[in-house]
Amino acid sequence: MDRIERLEQYTLIIADDDPIHRMLLNIHFRELKMNIEEASNGEELLEVFGKLQGKPAILILDLHMPDIDGYDVIKLMSANVDKYKNIKTIVLSGSSSLDIDKDWIHDYVFGFVEKPINKIEMIEMITEAAI
Repeated sequence: MDRIERLEQYTLIIADDDPIHRMLLNIHFRELKMNIEEASNGEELLEVFGKLQGKPAILILDLHMPDIDGYDVIKLMSANVDKYKNIKTIVLSGSSSLDIDKDWIHDYVFGFVEKPINKIEMIEMITEAAI
C-alpha cells in the first residue's frame, strides 16, 4: 500500500480556534486526499470524535482553545484509551515549547509542532502517524 492509499484511510482533524489558521491548514493538506474535519473548540472536537465511530484519524490539536483546551482533550483521550486508540495526536502550539513541557503529555501524543508550521515537515509527520 502506498502513502496516498494509506493516508486516504484516515480522517485528518484540525482543531484550532483561529479560523484563518484552520483554513490555511486545510488548504495545505488537501493534497493528501484525506477526509478533513475541523473544530474551533473542544466541544466541536468531541462532536467530530463522535462521528468517527472508531475510524482511524490524525488529530492536529491546538493546545489553547476555548471551552475544552488541548490539555483537557489529551487528558480525556488518555482516560479513555480504548475509545480513542485509533486517533494519533499531533500537538500544535503558537507558544514556546514550555507549553509541552509537561511530562505526562508525551505519553499520549505522537508529535509536537510549533506555529508557524513547516508544511513539508508537517506532511512527513502526518504520513509517519499513518504508518
